[in-house]
This record gives sequence, C-alpha cells and structure tokens, in this order.
Amino acid sequence: MNWQSEIPTWCNSTHTSHYLTMDQACLNITNQLNSTANLVVELWAQSQKCEECPMWKMISLEDGDSASLVVNTTYATNITLKQGNSFMCNFVYDFGEFGTYVINIASLQDCPEIIVQNDPANIYLPLLWTFLVIVLILTAWGFKCILEHSSVCCRRLPSWFSITNSNEYQEDLVLSDSTNSQGDQIIRHRIRSLDAFRGFTIISMILINYGGGGYWFLKHSPWNGLTPADVIFPWFVWIMGASCVLSLNSQLRRALSKKRIFSKIVRRSSLMFLLGVILNSLGDNNIERLRIPGVLQRLSFVYIVVASLELLGLDPEDNQRYTWFASVRDILCSWWQWIVVGLFVAANVLITFLLAVPGCPLGYLGAGGLEKGGQFANCTGGAARYVDQLVFGSSHIHQRPTTRAIYNTSVAFDPEGILGSLTCVLCAYLGAEAGKVLLYFHANRQRVLRWMSWSVVTGLIGGALCTFSINGGPIPINKNLWSVSYVLVTSSMAFSVLTVFYVFIDALVWWSGAPLRYAGMNAVVLYVGHMMARPLLPFSWSPISSTHCVHLAMNTSASALWILISWILYRKRLFLTL
Repeated sequence: MNWQSEIPTWCNSTHTSHYLTMDQACLNITNQLNSTANLVVELWAQSQKCEECPMWKMISLEDGDSASLVVNTTYATNITLKQGNSFMCNFVYDFGEFGTYVINIASLQDCPEIIVQNDPANIYLPLLWTFLVIVLILTAWGFKCILEHSSVCCRRLPSWFSITNSNEYQEDLVLSDSTNSQGDQIIRHRIRSLDAFRGFTIISMILINYGGGGYWFLKHSPWNGLTPADVIFPWFVWIMGASCVLSLNSQLRRALSKKRIFSKIVRRSSLMFLLGVILNSLGDNNIERLRIPGVLQRLSFVYIVVASLELLGLDPEDNQRYTWFASVRDILCSWWQWIVVGLFVAANVLITFLLAVPGCPLGYLGAGGLEKGGQFANCTGGAARYVDQLVFGSSHIHQRPTTRAIYNTSVAFDPEGILGSLTCVLCAYLGAEAGKVLLYFHANRQRVLRWMSWSVVTGLIGGALCTFSINGGPIPINKNLWSVSYVLVTSSMAFSVLTVFYVFIDALVWWSGAPLRYAGMNAVVLYVGHMMARPLLPFSWSPISSTHCVHLAMNTSASALWILISWILYRKRLFLTL
C-alpha cells in the first residue's frame, strides 16, 4: 500500500470501462485453462460482513476470456471459483481502494494468487493529517493561554467560580449550593466535564451525519456490531440523564414547586418531539409517508420518563443527611425508580422474544434480506419492526435502513422505533446514576472510583450478554435494535469517558473543556441547525473528486464551523441545552 494521496483510476478491459470512486477497486480476471473442452469458470463473491448470506454470481469466463470487475473495498470479500457445477476453491481477500488486482486462472487444482498490479491508496493518510492539524491548533491554543495567563483557558479556577449570571443557563448541569463540615457555604458551580462530553458527542454526531469522510468506521454498522458512529447517540442519551438529575436538583433547591417543574418537563419534551417531526419533513413533506419516529422524538420520550421519575423521587436534602448506607445511597435511594426502569427493559425483552411475528421465527433478531440464505427476507428486526408497523404503519417509519447496502433488504425498519425506546430509558437512567454520584459524593476520588465501578459492572454484563463477540450470545450488540447488551456496553464506555473528562477538566483543572464545552452548551441549536443546513454552503458542496481526502476536508470544516457558531453563541450568552 503506497503513501501517496488518493488518485482515482479507470477500471478498463475489453468489456468494461469504469471510473473508480471511493471504496472501489478494479479486479482483472483471465481464464488461462487452455483446455480443449472450453471450460467455463464462474466467479462468485459476497461481502464478509454479510452473515450467512448466499454468494452472488459475478461473472462467467470461457477459455481465454478476460474481464474486469469493480469490487467494493469497504469490507473483506469472500470469493468462490467454480467450474460448471464443480467447486474449485474459495478464499477471502481485502481489496484496497483504487487498487488494481489480477487473477489468472491457470489450474483446476490450485487456488490462483491475487496479484497487485497497481498499489491501492492509503485512505488513512487524510485522517493522519487531520489529526496533526487538530493537535497543532490545540498546541497553539495552549501556548496562547500560557503567554496571556488567561483564566478562561488554563488558569486554575477557584471552587466558587460561576461561568455566567444567567439563571436559565445555570439551571442545567450545575451542582446546588451546599454546606461543608465547617458550616461554610459552597457556591454552586457548573460541571464543565459534562458540557465538554456533550460537546464532543454533538460535534461527532455532526461529523458522522455529514458523511464522516466516507470512512466505513464512521458509519453505523449494517446490523450487529459496534463502530465509533454507533456510540454517539447512546452517549448523548446518557449525558441527558446525568444533566436531568443535576438540573432537577438545582430547581428543587431553589424551592420551585414540583408542579411547575413538571410543566417545564412536558413543554421541553413536547418541543423536542415537534422539532423531530419537522426535521423528518426535510426533503419530503408528504404527510402520507412522513416518518414519525426519530432522534429527537426518542429523546423526548426518554426525557419525560426519566425526568418524571427523578422529580418524584429526588430529595435535594438526601446528599446532606448522614445515613448508615451512605456508600450506596445513590442506588438505595432510587430503588423504586430502578424497578420502573427494569420494567421497561423487561417489556422490551419479553416482547422481542415472545411476540409472534407473522412469517418469522420466534425471537428473531436478524437483519432479514439475504441473511440465512434469504429464508427470512421480510423479517428485519423481528418484533421491533412488527410493533412499529402496527403502531405507525410501514409508510411512516424509516424506509432506508442500514441493512440495505449489505443484506439487500427491501422492507422498512426504524432504528428509533418503540421497542428500542424502552431500553433507551435504561441508558438515560444509567446516566442519571452518574449525575447522582456528583450529588452524593463530594471527593474527586470517590466520584472517579464510583464511575469506574459502574463502567466495569455494566461492561461485563453487556459483554456477557453478547459473549464478547459481534454476533454471539443471546442478545448481540445491535444499534438498530438498541439491544440490552448495546445499551450496557455503550453506557460502560460513557462512564469511562466522563471519568477522563472529569479528571482533566474539573479535578486537575488542566483543561477548561474549550472549545467542546461551547458546543455542549447549545446542543439543541447545533443538532437542529446542522440538519437544516446540511445541503447548504458552506456546510457542504459538490466534491471535486470522490476521495476520502476531499470528503473528510468538507465534513471536518463543516463541523469546525458549528464549533465556531457555538463559540459565538457562548459569547452572546445564548444557551439552549437538552
């Protein structure tokens, strides 16, 4: 593999001529058997990512014939060679983007070697350059802080520091006033690590939604499995749960009535749902096929459930009282909320495995389409899809799921459907537990150990459910279904990431969280804005060539623009968070 920039090439033969684009390579095949029987050789292929899928017949070659095929380089390819009804050999090969490969079939006994005629491009070089540019910018920012002795950037902040005088802004993600052992009042301050973590997730979400440079690992998994793109949404939900606890605690300590707080919860949830439906109409506002579920719609459901549970059970004085179970008070004081959340999870599992879906096996969790030889082609998602179809109708759920590209599915399936929303409540409530750690434990060491304990426990349980594999276990990791294992594993990651952010930002105060925390303070604005501005300059344009370098430059510059917008909103003291 060379270290040159990506250079698209032509795939030429006597039969075909095709200009290669991203995730494509050229495979030249020649039948050199030279037999008097004029033996015909067939090449069959299938993506290795497609589990238990039948092979596709790609081409037939008579003696002396040659041809060229454009092959996909996203995943490794299973290749089988046949001569008539006789099996010759099969092998797996990982083609490189823009590379040219040659197969010369000269024997019926030996599997032919794949010869690299033109080296593929190094598609990861643009990522390296992007990383170096980011490091350079951050280094320059750090030196600027040191030279200017700027408290905004890197000076240690006193414990009483408050970032703004806006009450509306302080309502979210703040620790309430408390009294230490000497009776001195400790003024509340904002937990910046949560802002920075939320900012990281929203900027990552923007980068991924804009295309992620076309890299496969910055896209969602076709079905089972986990990519970096798959962890962003559950992290966002998890952070919302943590924010919810801190916000409610702050409002209750300000003596706001629970009735008033609940009315605000309902209004905020309704607004999120309405915005989600409006965003679904972008590009197609036909009411007859308008998609009803969506990202904001799921957030609105989870928010009203978790916020209501916490509003009923949260006592802002609990963190000040001495009790014999102080070391586990964050769990024991929420025992009945955990029962309710457990009922949501139990409902998801029972419906998933016990609901009879017409034409599908009981408890089916597969992708449908070509999976298992195509015998369950219309069963994508099993009970999850069936429930959404009964409630919303097939025309009002997502029409182009991630399974189409690999599994060739033809049915609609919604990754933000009803059953997944039930386990999403667990994700948010695990985040709420992280927020309670901030309320009930005041020493940095206690908080870090507590979060890491949660990370280990949730990670082990989630891993056990999928037997620490992509497709194994009773409940595989699946973002489309929001399986229990998926929620637990991504929540485990969230506990760990928050711990790292907290140590460097709030504990050691080595970093202010900028510029990520600016984005975290206006997550709603950035999410809605980037969806609406997606097809517009300067956020996107028609690329001059189809390469990862060009697409990554476009997507990262668009993400950087939204960071700039969030900084401007911060300077204007305009804040709107979930």
